[in-house]
Amino acid sequence: MVSFPPARQPEDPEPSRAGAAPRHDETRAKGPFFFLHIRKTAGVSLRGLLANRFPADRVLFQAHSVSGPQQPGDALFATGHVGFDYAARFSVAPVIFTVLREPVARCVSACTFFQSHSETFFHTLATELSSGEYQARRRFQEKARSLGTARFLVEEETLARHWLANVQTRQLAGAAGADLSDDDPRLLEAALQHIMRVDLAGILEREADTLQLLGQMMGWSQFGPLLHLNRTPRSDLPPVDPESREILRCWNALDLQLYAEACRLFDDRLGASGAVPELATAIGADGFTPDQPLHGFGWHEREHHEGRWLCWNSAAEATLNLRTATARPSRLQCLLSHVLNEEALRQLDISLNGQPLVLRRCAVQGGILLEGDVPAHVWSADADRALLTFRCPVMGCPPRVDDAPSDLRQLGFALAKLRLF
Repeated sequence: MVSFPPARQPEDPEPSRAGAAPRHDETRAKGPFFFLHIRKTAGVSLRGLLANRFPADRVLFQAHSVSGPQQPGDALFATGHVGFDYAARFSVAPVIFTVLREPVARCVSACTFFQSHSETFFHTLATELSSGEYQARRRFQEKARSLGTARFLVEEETLARHWLANVQTRQLAGAAGADLSDDDPRLLEAALQHIMRVDLAGILEREADTLQLLGQMMGWSQFGPLLHLNRTPRSDLPPVDPESREILRCWNALDLQLYAEACRLFDDRLGASGAVPELATAIGADGFTPDQPLHGFGWHEREHHEGRWLCWNSAAEATLNLRTATARPSRLQCLLSHVLNEEALRQLDISLNGQPLVLRRCAVQGGILLEGDVPAHVWSADADRALLTFRCPVMGCPPRVDDAPSDLRQLGFALAKLRLF
């Protein structure tokens, strides 16, 4: 009856001013979304949450990759280590979102992260980076490890500055700063102009507020939780010494000014924030499958497994906001492709619009089917709005399958399909 999981698979309006009040409308929410991903700002963690809100076949993850598409095409969600000007490649002006981090902390994290790469990770980088950048990353690791941080920053200054100096400013400046040195004040001027055209510039150190504002801006209401993936590994390298930190601070003078302005704009945005209606996924007679936009919280990034999409819960409570094709459906069917174990299945409860449902469980082809009646009073507030809440108090890491890498996520069940009829 219980199916164990596989190991995780690899993975036209003018833009608003960053200090303005949050904006939300149905047209904007259904248009394209551009996540400008700055390295070591929790972007890998964020992109899965964001991508879940869009159709799975309209997502572009590595917009910077030399082996993938360089244009967004018909993507409704695109992200990558690209410059601000990538937004101009969309046929319709996208919502633009990015996250900034305190510059010295970001640099220290990046410096440690670049030294931690395994050969498997380098194999992945080889498919994403140009030959020159790939070789530079290998040299960064080799020299930083052999020399130590203090000597590396001095003896390999050109290499180190390329990856560590004013990175956030350069990325937001985009093509406008392509021919400028990394400490040219004109870089900051361009970045400050562009950040005013970003719909939301979040602050990593204010994660909860960033998720709140993003959810409100897009009509996603509660948004998260943010599970920290691609963490900089714990290292046996010595901590960065005070002299090296001071070098990094000097190299990031522009980033420090940009970060201070971003924090000011963020406070303005937070003060002007207000509640907006929460979006719901419209479903027809065929029901909901996770390749559709997933409006709700408490889910891992979607996975494609054995020819179909599924989505694991990432929290003990997860929600799914749906709008039904017909008013007051009287029956629910929920297909789980996998569950962690028997106890997770036994303790799983599902509520609809706040009312617990009594569901029968049976093994079927493709997983475990939960099925039951929906009482009429569930629909008293809104005849076609369905807020589903999944409570799964039993969660854990799945068992390792063969020689696959260990899956360290906390999860309980995987949703494959849901019908209300």
